[in-house]
Amino acid sequence: MRRQILMASAALALVSASPAKAQEISPTEAESIQQRLTRYLPQEMIDAGLVTVKAATSFYELRFNPAVLMEKSKTGAVKIDGLKPVMAYLRPTPEGTYRIEANDSFDIKGDVDIADGKNSFTYVIDSMKLDGIYDPEILYFTSADWTTKRLSFSSTSPKESVTASFGETAMRIAAEKKSAETLDISSTGVMKAFAETITGGPSGRVDIGADVVDIDVSMDGARYKVMQNLVFFVLDNMRKDKLDAADATRVKDMLRAVLPVFDNLTETIRASNVTVGTEQGTFGADAVTYDIAMSGIAHSTRLGFGLGVEKPKPPTGVLPAAFEGALPERATFKVAVANLDLAGAVTYLIDHADFTKPEPLTEEQNKEIGRIVFPGGAMTVEFEDVSAVSPIYDLHLAGKMQVYPDDKDRHSADMTLTMRNFDKTVAYLQQNAATVPEFGQAAFGLLMMKGLARDAGGGAQAWDVTVGEDGKVLINGRPLPFQP
Repeated sequence: MRRQILMASAALALVSASPAKAQEISPTEAESIQQRLTRYLPQEMIDAGLVTVKAATSFYELRFNPAVLMEKSKTGAVKIDGLKPVMAYLRPTPEGTYRIEANDSFDIKGDVDIADGKNSFTYVIDSMKLDGIYDPEILYFTSADWTTKRLSFSSTSPKESVTASFGETAMRIAAEKKSAETLDISSTGVMKAFAETITGGPSGRVDIGADVVDIDVSMDGARYKVMQNLVFFVLDNMRKDKLDAADATRVKDMLRAVLPVFDNLTETIRASNVTVGTEQGTFGADAVTYDIAMSGIAHSTRLGFGLGVEKPKPPTGVLPAAFEGALPERATFKVAVANLDLAGAVTYLIDHADFTKPEPLTEEQNKEIGRIVFPGGAMTVEFEDVSAVSPIYDLHLAGKMQVYPDDKDRHSADMTLTMRNFDKTVAYLQQNAATVPEFGQAAFGLLMMKGLARDAGGGAQAWDVTVGEDGKVLINGRPLPFQP
């Protein structure tokens, strides 16, 4: 649903280049709104009524007719049934904004003929509602609620078929001006009763389900004003074969001004009571979490991502009983690529590109941009939280390593492994060594490691591991035995 809201925002972004004024509803203003909405559309689309605005008693009726796109596509490869106009109602407010309301449903079916055969699809939304406040100054919603009842999708090809559905969804977005140039934007949502079935693929039939999917996205310090100027500049010049010198200078100035684009971006998606049914049985988990974080286009950008699972449940009999007892109750993998000089790469582009030419940069200049991104040729990977916890072990890994993409043999690392419940872990491995011989070897290795550990307090052992570019390994400051 977030994508639909963003699409609606993009369509409405051209409603006005300045705040709307509270006024009487009039056909003249309706025509003005329509002209701004259709400013960048081909004239034939405008004449065919792709987007129209009409004045009513207390609102403007915005009508988008997707059937026009199909009629103008002039191809028989795609056939779609069920297309109908989408309606929204715009009510000017005394604050210079618009209240936008929409209430609709969709039942679309279609076929696409491609080289591999006919592909069929359906897209159904039983009920969809939007109620939000749109600010023409920021070209975005200051607040909006988007809800649906039963959303489903299907796609069938000669090789594979996919069906997916949600029971109910509720999304909310908000934007707040933090300065004359920046916005803080947030989006939260809940999607219930997710189900997806894939058949005919390499894995046979796969059934995926989740009771609830929670979404939380935020962007702080978005440079909306300069970004607006840049977007409209691109739209105004997209039909030109090349830019003249004055426009090339202008686009460089805008690129400089838009940095770092935003201050921070975070996104977290959490699926609860997840199941994955396969030919081997049904795998499950109480929760699966995915998140990303980015600190803007800066001279030291940090890009992180993470995966987490709580109480994984394999199908009965897939794993030996000893392995099932060793499964983690929760596991986390969070890493980040740090010290990316993205702003340096953009600055180099601005300083060296010639936007009056079809190829603004030479091949060597393109390679230089890649080198700038990794200062000194190094990519720094930070392990924020790599952990696995169960009743018989508690492992945590943190630290960083450096790798050199252009020199595969060059790398270094500085990490700390912390382990709690050490004796309990060794005892479990030894008790099950008769049925799982590898457990006996693992217990022996852990006992050797214990001799190199330092006391981390609270009954925990820790190993500070340093790997130099020469390949030498230090454990808690001491050379690892038996190394060259």
